[in-house]
Amino acid sequence: MRLTGSKFREATIPHAGWEMLVMRAVFAWLMWTMLPGDVPYASQPVPNGLGWVFDLTWLANPDLFGLLRIGYGVALVAFALGVVPLLSLGYAVGLITAVGALENSQGAIGHHLQLVCLVGAAMWISSLVSSRADVRQVLRPSLATNQTAVHWSKMIIVASYVTSACVKLIASGGAWIVQLPDISLQLIKTHANVFYDTLIPQSGWAATQLPYLIAEHPNLTRLFFTPGLIFELGALAALWGRRSALVVGGGLLLMHLLVRWVMNLSFSAHEWLLVIFLINLPYWVWLGLRSILDKKSA
Repeated sequence: MRLTGSKFREATIPHAGWEMLVMRAVFAWLMWTMLPGDVPYASQPVPNGLGWVFDLTWLANPDLFGLLRIGYGVALVAFALGVVPLLSLGYAVGLITAVGALENSQGAIGHHLQLVCLVGAAMWISSLVSSRADVRQVLRPSLATNQTAVHWSKMIIVASYVTSACVKLIASGGAWIVQLPDISLQLIKTHANVFYDTLIPQSGWAATQLPYLIAEHPNLTRLFFTPGLIFELGALAALWGRRSALVVGGGLLLMHLLVRWVMNLSFSAHEWLLVIFLINLPYWVWLGLRSILDKKSA
């Protein structure tokens, strides 16, 4: 993606085949870890998502879900190898989305599966579009088709962060940065909830001292947390190229680690998606090793 005049121009990065194999393999592993071992919900009292259309409570049948989970693992292996993504990835995305919809039909909505499902759906739709244009792409997509799927995944990821930043600003009436010191109250509430859930007193520094430091130093708090909002708003820059994706992905990853440390809120799936598709560490390791070898042979 490049800024030309007043418009952004997309640029699909020409990832090597081995890069995308690693991306698919790690993403398949992430999808596997996100699917629960069992589904304990025998009803869907407040239907949400697919629950509006389908009765998903059949997923709570342990024998049936066990078979579905085995099929899920087989499908993810096939997807990681780049084989028949229309079927392999389609099955995996369909199952994990259905499980997430059933979880969110219990009266409380979570979003720990949201971005994983969206990225998987984006890759599947990309494969569908390619196969409609060339039926030979169905069995084993070409390098260009896989590159498009990865690019669509990146677009979904950066769009989710831009949306998150916009929601923060809209919900706060544009005063999110001004209101930042108020998170001291949220911290106290979060650690109190942990205590009531576990009956274990929260005695760490983040629970006993940090909320009061934030309240006492509001401008330092704003200086510390505002870069996260800036990285979210500027996430589209990750589509400019490899280096910009590394910078944006690294900045957003640091934001998540800061939130994990300060607020005890984990977004591990989001962190892994940043590592897989934006930071793309294997490429930089390969580039560094190649540079060292080239210098030695010069």
